[in-house]
Amino acid sequence: MDETSSISSKVIKPHYLSLLEELSKLSELSITVDIAKIDTIFDNVTESIKDILECMPFQKSAMVLITIMNSIVRLCVTDESNIFISRQSFQSMFERLHKFIMKIFNSENLSPVRASDILDSMFMNFIADDFIEIFFRRFLFEDNLSTNDSLQQDNKSSQGNMVDLQQILQRYILYSHSFLLKTAVLSIDAFRYHYRPLLIALQKFIDSYLIRTFQQLSTRQLQEIEDVLILILTMTDKLSLLPVLIDLDYIKNSVEWIRSETFLFHIAALGLSIITIVYNLSRDKVGFKKLRAEKAFDVLMTLKQSIDEANNKDLTESFARALIAVSTSDEQSEENKKLILDTSETLYKICKQADKDPDLRCDGYHLSEILELLQRAFANTYVIKHIMEDMTDGKSLAIDYFAGLFLSFYGALLDPDPNDLEKRAVQYLLKVLLQICSYPAYLQQLIDNDQFCIIIEALATRPKQDDAKRIWCHIQEITLRDMPKKETASKIYISYHYTDEEICKEFVNELKKKKLGIQIWVDYENVEVCEDMWETVSPNIRSASTVIVLASNAYGESMDKFQELSYILSTNKARDPQNGLVVITTEPNFSSKRSWMNNLLRDHTVIPYENNMGHMVSRLYEQIGIAKKSPFSFLGILGKSKRRKRSQSVDSSRSDLNRLSTKTDIKKELPNSNNKSDNTVPKAHSSYSIANSVITVTGSATSATWV
Repeated sequence: MDETSSISSKVIKPHYLSLLEELSKLSELSITVDIAKIDTIFDNVTESIKDILECMPFQKSAMVLITIMNSIVRLCVTDESNIFISRQSFQSMFERLHKFIMKIFNSENLSPVRASDILDSMFMNFIADDFIEIFFRRFLFEDNLSTNDSLQQDNKSSQGNMVDLQQILQRYILYSHSFLLKTAVLSIDAFRYHYRPLLIALQKFIDSYLIRTFQQLSTRQLQEIEDVLILILTMTDKLSLLPVLIDLDYIKNSVEWIRSETFLFHIAALGLSIITIVYNLSRDKVGFKKLRAEKAFDVLMTLKQSIDEANNKDLTESFARALIAVSTSDEQSEENKKLILDTSETLYKICKQADKDPDLRCDGYHLSEILELLQRAFANTYVIKHIMEDMTDGKSLAIDYFAGLFLSFYGALLDPDPNDLEKRAVQYLLKVLLQICSYPAYLQQLIDNDQFCIIIEALATRPKQDDAKRIWCHIQEITLRDMPKKETASKIYISYHYTDEEICKEFVNELKKKKLGIQIWVDYENVEVCEDMWETVSPNIRSASTVIVLASNAYGESMDKFQELSYILSTNKARDPQNGLVVITTEPNFSSKRSWMNNLLRDHTVIPYENNMGHMVSRLYEQIGIAKKSPFSFLGILGKSKRRKRSQSVDSSRSDLNRLSTKTDIKKELPNSNNKSDNTVPKAHSSYSIANSVITVTGSATSATWV
C-alpha cells in the first residue's frame, strides 16, 4: 500500500520521469507475473495522461505522451507472452493514450517543426537496439498465433473491444504516417544517416510478402502491408526524401513488387499504393531515369487488364498518371491513347481549379505537381494537340489559359524568399509554355500576347532562367525572321543527349582527323553544365552551317532535345536544305518511338549506325562535302517503312507562318495604365512584383527600350 501511494504521489505532480521509471520496471514484473503491480502502474499512467496534457505546455506534453507510447509499444513487442495486453488496465491505458495522441496530431498548435521532433522520437525508437527487426518479426508471424487464450486470463475484459498486438503495431505505424504528413524535413543528410535501417526494414517487410513466394494473403495481412505501404507512400510524397529512397533501391524494388504474382492477385487492395509510389519516384530526375532503365512503362502495361477488371476509378487514374510519368513512346494503341488523353483532360481541368484555390490545391494535388504531370503528358504529340485544339474564334483556349496563368504567377521567380511549391509551379509552367513554343502554329498565339512577350523578354535577361531564354529565342526566330541573315563562317554544331557523351567524343575525335577546315562546336568543349547553357548554345545553333544530330533512344525520349531540335529547324534558313542537317544514329537498328522525332527529321539525311566510327565519319564527310542528293531515307530507319504524308498540323503551321511573314517585331510597351481592358496584367500570387525587379530595368535583347 505504501509503495502504491508513493507511485501515485509521483504521478500527481505530474512528473513524467517517474512514469517512465515505473514503465521500465514492467519487464521484470512480466517475469515474476506480479499482476497487482502491473495493473497499478497501468492505472497510474491512465490517470496521469490527462494531467500531463493539461498541466504542461503543448510542445512538452506532446513529446511526453509520444515517449510513453514508445515505451508501451516496446513492452508489447518484447512481451512474447502478451501478458500486458491481456490486462484490462492496459487496454484502458492504451485507448486513452491513443485518443490523446490523435488529439495532438489534430491540434492547431502542432507546427511542422514540432511534428518533425515527434517523428524523430518515433523513428529513433524504431532503430534503437535493432527494435525495428523485432517489431517486424512480430508483425510477420503474429498472424499464426492466437491471443484469445491470453486475453481470457482477465475476467474483466470484454474481448470484442480489446486491441491485440497486431492492432497496436498498426496504430504505431499510423502515428508515424500521420506525423510524417506534417513534418518539415530539416536535414536530408541527417535523415539518410539516422534512418537508413528503418527504410531498409520497411522495404524488406514488403518484400517478405510480395517477392519471396506467391501467397494468397488474408484480409489482416493485406491491412498490415497497406499500413506499411502508406508510410512509404508518404515518404515518397516528400520531394526532398526521394533521393534517399532512390539510393536505397526503392526504384528496383517497387518495380519488382509490381511484377510479383502476389501483387497481381491482390491488385485491387495494393495497386493504388504501389503504383502511386512508382509515380512519386518518377518525379525525381534520377528516379525518372532509373524507372525507364527498369522498363517501368512496359511493366505497368502488363497490369492494364487487371486494372480494368478491378473497376476502381482511383486506381485507374493513378495507373494512367504513372503511365504518363514514365512513358517512352507515343506510338500506342488507340485504347491506351484514350486512357492517357482522358487523364490529361482531367489534369487540365483540376489545374484550372487548383489555381483558384488559396492553397493552390485540388484533389490532393498541388498546382506544381499537376503542371509537372501535364508537362510529361505533353511529351506525347497527340496529347498536346488534343488539349491545344480546344478552339474559340480560331484561338486555343488552352494557350490563353497557360499564358494568363504565367502572368499571374511569374513573380515567384523573382521573389528573394519565395514559396518553394509556388516557385516550382512557375518553373513547370515555363516548361509547358516552352513545349507549346516548339509548335509554330501555337507559338504565334503567344507572340500575339504582348504582355507575355514583355515578361518573357525581361526574364530572358536574368540569370538562371534557361527556359525563359529558350522561349524568347523561339519568339525572336518568328518575329525577326525576315531580317537579312549575316554571313557566317562554316561551322558544324553537334546535337546529342548527354548520356551519349562518350560516343559523341569518339565521333568528334574521328571528325577532327578529317581536317575539314570547318569549326566544330560541341557543348562539352565550350560550356560547363549550368542553368544558363542556352545563352551560349543558341547563338552557335543560329550560326551553324551544318547541324549533326546524334540520334539515340535517350535523345528521342528527351523533351529538351525536342525543343532544341525544333529551334534548330527554325533557325538559319540559309543552311543547305539537303545537307544542312544530318542525322547519325548511334544504336544498331535504331527506331524512334516518338512521333515528334520522326516528323521533324523525316526529310533529312540519315547515316545509319555501323560498328566502325571511322566508317560513319567518312560517310558523313562524303555527304556534306561531295554528295548532292541523299541516298538515305530517315523514315526507313526511324519510322514506318512507308512515307507518311505530313500531318495536318504541319500544313497548318506552314500556312500560319506564311500569314506571319510580314510581322517582324513585337510591341514593347505595356498597356496604358488608364486602359481597363481585359489585357491588364493579373495580380501575381507572389507578393514580389516584377515591377520591383524587371520592369525597372532599361534595355532588351533587341536593343529596344522599355520601362
